[in-house]
Amino acid sequence: MPVIRNLPLLVSIALLGACASQSDNQQLTSTVSQSAVAAKGVPGGILIEEETVKATVVALDRSKRTFTLQDVQGNRRTVQAPPEMRNYPQLAVGDQLTATKKVESAIYLREPGEADQESRDGAAMVLTPPEGSKPGLLVASTNTTIAVVKAIDASAHTATLQFADGSSRTYKVRPDVQIKPEYLNREVVIRQDSEISVSVEDQ
Repeated sequence: MPVIRNLPLLVSIALLGACASQSDNQQLTSTVSQSAVAAKGVPGGILIEEETVKATVVALDRSKRTFTLQDVQGNRRTVQAPPEMRNYPQLAVGDQLTATKKVESAIYLREPGEADQESRDGAAMVLTPPEGSKPGLLVASTNTTIAVVKAIDASAHTATLQFADGSSRTYKVRPDVQIKPEYLNREVVIRQDSEISVSVEDQ
């Protein structure tokens, strides 16, 4: 079976709140890294994706609880501080903001109906800095998606998965994995552990 990629990690500053409807609404530059671990010949594996945005606070609107960020390329984005950002009053022009999202996806086959040894689906944790310090945020969560192998094509070396919403998608299988008939109707479990962190420091 393939190592299924997570959806593109759009670590825009929408992590902090809804974008203000202003002209400063550009996509900020980000850096992305990706690594994968898989045992040779064994379906599935682990995929780790990380994206980071770094920007400077260049404007504030205290009445609207908004702030404008600018990256090194000159792109600007204005966002609204969410309620969780309780230290917004400590934010100042010139502060440096770093937002990072890391997703670790573990993909493996199991028999239909077989229970996970460890189930943490839906678990979430939100942490914020002490009152009076610079704003920040840490959000960690776990989500699980289960699909069923509905078709395999040995000549094309692909497998078609059907998801809970009825949608289907065909994936390329890793070259080192042998496609076996007994994989049909097996479940593919995709467990994603996500962590979003936002930190602010004085210039």
